[in-house]
Amino acid sequence: MPSWPAENEVVVALANAPTHLDPRRATDQASARVFQLVFNGLLTKDRHGNLIPDLAERWEISADGLTYDFFLRPGVHFHDGRPLRAADAAWTLNSMLDGTVKTAKKAAFAAIETVEVVDELTLRLHLSEPNSSLLTDLTPEQGIVPAGATSQEMNEHPIGTGPFRFQQRTPELLVLERFEDHFRGAPELDRVLFKEVPDATVRALELLNGSVQLVVNDIAPDVVPLFRENPHFRVVEAPGVNYAYLGLNLEDPALSDPRVRRALALSIDRQRLVDTLWRGLGVVTETMLPPGLWAYHDDLPTIPYDPAAAAALLEEAGYRDPDGDGPLPRLTLTYKTSTNEPYLLQAQVIQQMARASGIEIEVRSYEFATFYSDVRRGNFQMFSLLRTGIIDPNIYRLVLHSSQLPPNGQNRGRFQNARFDELVDLGAQLPLQEQRRPLYLEAQEIFARELPYISLYTRVNFAVMAGSLEGYESYPSGELYSLRQMRWRR
Repeated sequence: MPSWPAENEVVVALANAPTHLDPRRATDQASARVFQLVFNGLLTKDRHGNLIPDLAERWEISADGLTYDFFLRPGVHFHDGRPLRAADAAWTLNSMLDGTVKTAKKAAFAAIETVEVVDELTLRLHLSEPNSSLLTDLTPEQGIVPAGATSQEMNEHPIGTGPFRFQQRTPELLVLERFEDHFRGAPELDRVLFKEVPDATVRALELLNGSVQLVVNDIAPDVVPLFRENPHFRVVEAPGVNYAYLGLNLEDPALSDPRVRRALALSIDRQRLVDTLWRGLGVVTETMLPPGLWAYHDDLPTIPYDPAAAAALLEEAGYRDPDGDGPLPRLTLTYKTSTNEPYLLQAQVIQQMARASGIEIEVRSYEFATFYSDVRRGNFQMFSLLRTGIIDPNIYRLVLHSSQLPPNGQNRGRFQNARFDELVDLGAQLPLQEQRRPLYLEAQEIFARELPYISLYTRVNFAVMAGSLEGYESYPSGELYSLRQMRWRR
């Protein structure tokens, strides 16, 4: 039986350490989980993914969609005692927009023309065009930082307004402590510690021995049943909005050909991948959007597992079979992934599947920071990642619009399609879901036809925790907001 901590704290295991502690910079999941506790956004999300007030107790949008007024809560303080003012929110946004902070997040706020401080607690955004998804990008993952804060300062010692404040960082641990002056009241826990545990087996063992008490979506699925059956633990599962995919470099000589991309998709048995490796904790998909979202396309044709059809497409594209039934491949591709065990295993499973079509995949795994740096720089042929927090179809514009090429955007595979750009541009401007939906349906059809990504599955969220922990609630992307109210049953 594990022994729970004598201290009033929770240790959360992460597969990877946060890449940066400035919420204007980092886009990785580990950093976002820290931001959810250290920062507040102008808005936040409830456990159903709906947007609700946070630092802004209310907001107003002009009839033409070009002016947003945010009315901030009085009496909010940063962790160093400074009062929150509209000037802090203005600095946060302007430092990204004017290039003071170099960040791929800038694209999400490109429609903002000017940021106006109306008074101490009123912020006004003037837009160059309507942007129906702007509010979704103003949550704690894009937290508000103090006016004048540099990116280096925030990375070394982040200062926010969230329920926990930064205490220290070591090579293994990032320690947060309770912020007594939080505007919603101090959290129940004294401390939250984030512990990097790269190996999935070790994460499970640390849960079992009590040195870690919470893991969200980072346990190997084949050991989840063991925790379900153990009375000293609790497993919480819920539908998610996290999208697993293969990213492709469309400037690569082979992958620039859509026939090769489709052949690769046909060579992967995605349902078997979900059923075996992920133990059913996923839903095979043809789109980035999660099932149930208002813009989700229900009628996209499913790409089957069909090695013969894949081989025929490769033949048509000029990749001949060099030796009949022999071992030589038609095509060799390089697949980059992290050393995180489940994702490395996923790469190896895909490697085995693709051989039946004549595709040899060379798997190269790296420590996450190195791997992610390569992805951001476009230094890959193909890679796998998990895109989290998809609650609005504007994600297509942020990651696949031709204007969003690195380093200022997240179109890392360099997809370019004029009709796709037109659809997602207009979809971002229209205010009503019924107006936007037909545009995104067509955009998803282009996506499914052109395959800038190969969709794998939408993840089912699962959290494994000590049985004596109370107050956990599942959020759509596995966010850790509920640590604000979690407590130990003593």
